[in-house]
Amino acid sequence: MSLLVKKIEKGKWLQNDIVRGEDISADAITNCMKTTNNTLSMWRIDDEGQIDEAVLAIVSAHQHLDAFDVVWVKINQLEEYGISMQDTPGITPIADLVDSHVNIVNLTYRSLGKVANCIVKCFSDSSVKRYTYGSLKKLLERAIESGRLEVKRIAPSVAEKLS
Repeated sequence: MSLLVKKIEKGKWLQNDIVRGEDISADAITNCMKTTNNTLSMWRIDDEGQIDEAVLAIVSAHQHLDAFDVVWVKINQLEEYGISMQDTPGITPIADLVDSHVNIVNLTYRSLGKVANCIVKCFSDSSVKRYTYGSLKKLLERAIESGRLEVKRIAPSVAEKLS
């Protein structure tokens, strides 16, 4: 079952008790679900065992190395809501991950709310994971050691923190 991974700020989502039905905070929507041209960027993986791959695609394009959280949503759950998706090359220096990027497209106020509801379900299903500074550093270092990532292709502020 394919999944989509999204970087979020867990604290923004947990400002209210969303698991027990309280409203999602506006901060969660405006900070974690920022859209461009009515699209929302996510990374596709085949199963939970590949979450690190999506995180590697995300962190390798960052300007700074800071801890963050991710959620993973079942694609079929989004499809049940009528959410449209489109494969789009991702912005990442990891060449073999560029094609695992997906945009959720044609978003409106209502459909963005449906995506937000799917993210709320991630909290109920424990489909949320924190990546620490150290774990992100290890992901990047392994990618460099294996030849998947060239140091010159990442931000200098990130490269200087790697061994």
